[in-house]
Amino acid sequence: MAVELAFSMTHNLRQIAKFAFVGVMATAVHYVSAIAFNSLGQVPPLRANFLAFLVAFIVSYVGNWYWTFNKNSQHTAALPRFLGVAVSCFLVNQAIVYVFVEWLRQPLWLAMVPALLTVPALGFWLSKTRVFLPRSVP
Repeated sequence: MAVELAFSMTHNLRQIAKFAFVGVMATAVHYVSAIAFNSLGQVPPLRANFLAFLVAFIVSYVGNWYWTFNKNSQHTAALPRFLGVAVSCFLVNQAIVYVFVEWLRQPLWLAMVPALLTVPALGFWLSKTRVFLPRSVP
């Protein structure tokens, strides 16, 4: 029993570390893409944030499906669920950006900070409990 618990804890910690790494990569891609779209492409902040979300979504899904959760779930089930989680997290992100940019008149780079500190925790919990579930045994 103790060995099983230790293995489970080690597995979960490894999974959290992998999720965090993929999340950091996706977050970095999101941040850099948003700033690049806005600064270099002259795309308005909310649109730049949306485009950056799309780029980061691909990085996040592929990294988590393939590496974090070891291709444990079928794309037909995981991809739509992950899209739902990602869109929900994006809406939270977009609301935070909107409040900082539109109401508080802060620059996009500053608005991204609280968004990027809040949304990943929500994403992990939902991915772990709702998205990347083990494949069904036929």
